[in-house]
Amino acid sequence: MSSGADERLLTFEVGGAAWALPIAGVVEVAEVERVTSIPTLPADLGGVVNFHGDALPVLRASTLLGVAERAPAEGVPAQVLAITDRPSGAARLGLPIDRVGGLVRGAAAVARGRDPVAERRSIDGRVTGILDPRRLVEQAREAIGRGHQRGEA
Repeated sequence: MSSGADERLLTFEVGGAAWALPIAGVVEVAEVERVTSIPTLPADLGGVVNFHGDALPVLRASTLLGVAERAPAEGVPAQVLAITDRPSGAARLGLPIDRVGGLVRGAAAVARGRDPVAERRSIDGRVTGILDPRRLVEQAREAIGRGHQRGEA
């Protein structure tokens, strides 16, 4: 069993629900001024942000997790988790979040099936959905593909 950074989870809130990702799947918690729409992708799915000079797709939490993130207050940047599906890899997905909780000890989990929620655990007295970054990125790719088809229709 590994220890250290491999055994930590970043907790966060979206839509009033508690979530966590293994820290190895989080590139950065970024503040963004706005998400830019893509003409071929329906706006209800998401858009892109400039992430250190690269276009990072940002999908709405309602698309990926079935919950709606809160809109940030006027003039306050939104928080986006830059997520990777590979150890020490580049960011592949942006997920808007309401609030970062912090780092907690805990092992990652692997999702089975299509759902990116690998399991639910009690963390700090709350039922928390433990997300599998690989499945989350895969689900985002699928949603973008369906969105492009919908946008072209």
